[in-house]
This record gives sequence, C-alpha cells and structure tokens, in this order.
Amino acid sequence: MPPIIKKGPMIKEKLSSAIARIIGEIPAGHEIERIKETRWGDFSSNIGFLLKKRGEEGLMEKLLTELSGDKDFREVKLIRGYLNFTFAFPYLWEGLKKAKEEDFGKALWGRGEKVLLEFVSANPTGPLSVVQARAGALGQALANLLKYSGFVVETEYYINDCGTQVDLLFQSLEARIRELKGEKVSLPPGGYPGEYVKEIAREILDQGIEERRRYLIERIVAMQKESLRAFKIHFDSFKRESEILPKVERVLRELKEKRLTYEKDGALFFLASRFGDSEDRVLITRDGRLTYFATDLAYHLDKFERGFSLLINIWGPDHHGYIPRMKAGIKALGYNPDRLIIIIAQQVSLLREKSAVKMSKRKGEIITLDEVREEIGTDTLKFYLLMRKPSCGIQFDLALAKEETKDNPVYYVQYAHARLSSILQFAEKQGYREESFLSDPPLSLLGEPEREVMVGVLYFPDVVKMSAKSFEPHILLYYLLELAEAFHNYYEKERIVSEDKELTRARLYLSLVLKKTLKKGLALLGIEAKEKM
Repeated sequence: MPPIIKKGPMIKEKLSSAIARIIGEIPAGHEIERIKETRWGDFSSNIGFLLKKRGEEGLMEKLLTELSGDKDFREVKLIRGYLNFTFAFPYLWEGLKKAKEEDFGKALWGRGEKVLLEFVSANPTGPLSVVQARAGALGQALANLLKYSGFVVETEYYINDCGTQVDLLFQSLEARIRELKGEKVSLPPGGYPGEYVKEIAREILDQGIEERRRYLIERIVAMQKESLRAFKIHFDSFKRESEILPKVERVLRELKEKRLTYEKDGALFFLASRFGDSEDRVLITRDGRLTYFATDLAYHLDKFERGFSLLINIWGPDHHGYIPRMKAGIKALGYNPDRLIIIIAQQVSLLREKSAVKMSKRKGEIITLDEVREEIGTDTLKFYLLMRKPSCGIQFDLALAKEETKDNPVYYVQYAHARLSSILQFAEKQGYREESFLSDPPLSLLGEPEREVMVGVLYFPDVVKMSAKSFEPHILLYYLLELAEAFHNYYEKERIVSEDKELTRARLYLSLVLKKTLKKGLALLGIEAKEKM
C-alpha cells in the first residue's frame, strides 16, 4: 500500500503528533478545534479533560513544558482544561509559502480508490424538484472533494425507466391525449397533473402507443438533463433500469441457490431478516412484477462488478427504511455492506419575505429546480443548498438570497474574492506586479493584524479533509464564511497598499494566497468565484 502523501500542512495532525510524541497513545475522544477569538490562541485541544479522566493529570505539566519549547509555537497554555496553542509567526510565514502553490490542500489519502457516486437519479416522470437540486449540489461537491483527496470518482445518474411510476405517467399522458381529442376524461388515481404532461401530449398527439411511450421517457430525461446542465451538475454516466433487467435473473438465481428466498402467498421473498433487516423483503409480487428492491440489488451488483470498491448513494427524504434491506442484499450477494455509503438529503422548504412558498405555479405540483435557479441564480442556490449537513432539513428565504448585503452569506463570500481581485488590480496599476511581491516577499512584516487570516488560510487542507471524510461539504462552506469574515474585518482596519512598499509587498502576497484559497474552496463546492461584483 503506498504511503499517504499530504500536500500542505495538516494543522490538526501536527498538533496531535506533537502531543503523542510526549504522552504516547492519545486517548479516544481527543478533539482539536479552531479558536474563534485569537486572544485565547489559534487552536485548542481537550487533552486535559481526557488525561484527568484517566487519572494522568501529571502528564499535563510535561506536555506544557515540552510543547512550550517547540519553535513552531509561540505559546502553549492550559485554560480550564483545554490546551491552547498559538503558532509562532515563522511557522505561519513558512506555511504561506506552501499555500501559494496550486495544489495546496490536495491530498492522496484516498489512495486511488475507485468510487461510484450516484445521486439525483429521479424517476423520469417530471421536472426536477428543489429537493433533487439539493442532492445535485451535494453530489457535485462531494465528487470534487473526494477527487481532491485522491479518490478516483465517477458520477452516475440512474434512470428508473421501468416500473409503476413510469406506467402511471404514461396513463396520465394517454388521458391528456384523449382530452385533447375531445373526450371527457379524468386522471388515473395518483396520476401526474402537471402542465408539462399536457405539453408533451400536444407534441405526440398523432403517434402510436409505443412511439408515445418511448418519446415520453426520452423527452422527460432530456428535460431533466437540461436542468442539470443549467445548474452545472456533471455526470460521467447515465445508467438505465432497462439495461439492468437482464442482471436481475442472475441475482434471483444466486439468492435461490444460497437458499435465501422463499415463497409466500404467491410472492417471492428474500430472507433480509437474516442479514440485519427488520423483516424479509419481496423480490417478486404475487402478480409477477419485479419490485424496485430486486432491480436495485441487480444495479448495485453491476456497480461492484464494474470495479468500484466504494459505492456512495445520495437518496431523498423518507428513504431511511430502505437502507437496511439494501445492505442486507449486498451482504447476501457476497459484498461488504460497509462499502455502500448512503447519504439522505433531507427536505428543502422555501420562504419569500418570511412567508412559506407554496407549490409551483408553472408546473402544478412541485417547486422546481429551474424556477428557483432562474430566480436567484445557480451559485446562490447551490450555496444555500449546501449550508446544512445532509441529514438536516434546509429552509431559506428567496428574498434574502437575492440581497447584496453581508446578511446574505453567498454574497459575503463572493464579495471577499471580488474585493481581493480589485485590490490586486489596483496594486498592479501602482506598479506592484505579481512577480514583484511573489519573489522573496518580506513575510516577516506580517504580524498580529494578519494572524487570523494567516491561520485561516493554513487551515484549508484540514477543512478539505474533514469535509471529504465526513461527506459533509457544509464544513468547507462555513470555513469559507469565517475566512471571508476574517478578511473583511482585516480590510476595514488595515491598508493593504500603503506608502510602506515592503509591508505592501507582504500584504499583497497574503492577499493573493487568500484569494487563491477562497477560489479553490468555492470551486470544490461547485460555485464560481466572482472577479467583479
């Protein structure tokens, strides 16, 4: 196995290894957190509490003594059980030189593992909803983060072009066609009332039944693909359920050969309860139809057989109960269920000036991705959809999302990048070309006013790793918000381009490194860094 290669300093690993060097194995539950107020230090460890719990308080004195002698720390102190670290300026200056490099923050801890990341995967029954937009934003950000961390990632969209929902859509279409021909009809129970069904009915009024069904699916898939393209969500592959059907017979045969199926009341069941599920699951219904579960098992078998060793699925709300049966099925087929990671992206609710936004006026039954994107913009929508961990619901105000004020978080971060661009352009007009401050910059002139920004920049590799390992892009998003806040506060107090040429060179170097860091962070989230606002 190749070694893990890190590009750029990992602050948490440095602090943890410094502690481990002195006390040996670090207790479980050890955490290192960034300190918000720099007067207390840059980072804090809870090691004091853990050592006290183990009855080893005496080691704290040794820790304080030895860490205080480390040249990378200006100060190490114990405050109410927390061990607080303040970095020495030479450590920060040296870190800034590494932060200038294009691959700063990249890592290879993924070791080239092949990952298939499947997300959105909406039924081809209508326009994409804002909840599916959340899955899209989340999936794209995770793909970027995992690639940046050394994984080989392929993104895939699964098209459920068979099954009851597609049948119901087709029945709704047929009803609309008869309606257009003058018949008085009603939609089937649970049918699709959207205006888009009427539009498609007009387009294929005179075609035969088979042509109508084929056209219907292709038309909606094309509509969904266009919505994703406009939202800047990229998929490497699209897989259809109809392509998977031949593999279902193999899955059924294998489960039968392992004596993991039985018949009851005319239906075929899988012994899911033997593999940790709460009950056994139907594979074939009493009327001979394959269940979604049966085809999903075949699809996941197909994923593993294509050479992917880690499968990540992003599912919508109300799918929690489906997870145990999928893991049970994978285990029964001989694969490690831990190699299937399922992330549930919860509901999205919208407000407009604090009042709930009701259903879509244009489409009839859902709030669509296209409607919201057209109203507030691609980058803004992505930012708001990534602001919470996937397991938490999201609510945001469309009116606030369009404001150009510091109360609007996406504007606040993008404005920091645009402001830095403006500063660097102004500096160039004053004769400070990039090469003039990138070559041997006097970084020793950077001090306490710049500390929060410097520490923030150096924290970037840690944040990327945390976001990727936990599958939670919101960690990176809030880091960017804090970094933007640190810069805006700094800008309000200090002049970057001043009469002191050497200090100007140092501050311009910091500004360029900060700009690059913000741009990389936004790019990992799939959001554009504005040069001008």
